[in-house]
Amino acid sequence: MSRISYVDRSTAPPETAELFARMESNGASVLNLWQMAAHSPATLPHLVRLGNSILSKTNLNPVLRELAILRQAEILGCAYEITAHSMLGKDVGITDEQINALKSWRASKIFNPAERAVLRFTDELIKRGKVSGHTFSATEKFLDPRGIMELTVTIGFYELLSHLLLTFEVDAESGAFTSASQIMGR
Repeated sequence: MSRISYVDRSTAPPETAELFARMESNGASVLNLWQMAAHSPATLPHLVRLGNSILSKTNLNPVLRELAILRQAEILGCAYEITAHSMLGKDVGITDEQINALKSWRASKIFNPAERAVLRFTDELIKRGKVSGHTFSATEKFLDPRGIMELTVTIGFYELLSHLLLTFEVDAESGAFTSASQIMGR
């Protein structure tokens, strides 16, 4: 059970209620995450926009993106994100075997060199707050400057969401996540 109540559309400020209505008209569910984040109505639309841009407007390979999101969620112990992004990851081609191997990815042989570079980058960024020169150089073999920036923004954004979800003990949606469109509104 969440630590504080979720913002309900019927009691939300008009701009929040309007944002929730737009999300639903685009085919997305108003997730518990957004109902919790709505306690900060000034930042909510920016969080939603940034999340949507990361998921639909960046050039970062979707498999690499989802592996990074899942790995940061694994490190931080954020079950909500693991559940949601396991589904999104499968939609873009990540296997159950890869998802299950994320906890001990270094010992696994199922990740290709680009995936391993991204996982190492994610580990260092989450655990140390920055990446080493060696890790940065290894990642440059697979991603151009734009890709590295998009990877860093993705990891940072989802770390923020994980902290929000964990701090407020946001409940998983009833019935769990059933489709990527529920999350992304497509």
